[in-house]
Amino acid sequence: MYFPRDWDKPSPENEGLCRLFGYGVFEDQGKLPYRIFEPETSEKVPLLVYLHGADAFGNDNEAQLAIHDIGTCFARPERQREHPCFILAPQCTQKSRWSVRSSGGRLLRYIDKLISEENRIDKDRIYIYGYSAGAIGSLRLIKERPELFAAAVPICGATEKDKMEILEEIPLWLVHAVDDEIVWASFNSGDSQSALMGSAEIYSMLKEKAADIRYTEYPAGFMKEKYGVNPHCTWVPAAEDEEIASWLFSHAGKRTG
Repeated sequence: MYFPRDWDKPSPENEGLCRLFGYGVFEDQGKLPYRIFEPETSEKVPLLVYLHGADAFGNDNEAQLAIHDIGTCFARPERQREHPCFILAPQCTQKSRWSVRSSGGRLLRYIDKLISEENRIDKDRIYIYGYSAGAIGSLRLIKERPELFAAAVPICGATEKDKMEILEEIPLWLVHAVDDEIVWASFNSGDSQSALMGSAEIYSMLKEKAADIRYTEYPAGFMKEKYGVNPHCTWVPAAEDEEIASWLFSHAGKRTG
């Protein structure tokens, strides 16, 4: 993948945080590499599922955490003190996508396996978040298994126009920059019609019906002026946003079984 010169880089602490995650590979109709963080607690805590974007596609089982801070931000000691949780960070291969027919389907099956075997995971508090292709994947997996997830934070993502009524049921906090030219905040303007809807369009469609939907939209120029990065890199401020973190962990779903 081509990385713009203004792509963000991980912080110096990220390498140490990556070492806190164990390694694994789930084999089920193919291989799903994953990293997992286990909290230091015997209590029931949430499972946080993190989906990387297209810039981390591969099979090294490293890039999904190594290239940005967003995958490790909830493993920071101060975050774990406030919101202890398991963190699952799978990696999608170059030839795959976060769809239910490939890596996404294996991920759902692994989540089911994990929560059946790990009694410290609170089955009613499974959260999912991701950026770019990972945000698109998060919304797709929610549409396929809405009963599984208690809340989600899709960052600079989009979704197909099917099953939008399902998204009304799941608390969502969308994040996007209005001048993002990699994944647009709005795909349908004027005479242009797209199969996708960006964050602004998702919010506009669901805000009157959804139980809990929020949208942070950064104005044109904000990402460059404040952070010096490409407008697509809205995971940079999202990783630091304590309001989003507190909102996410405040939700509990209605999973049964």
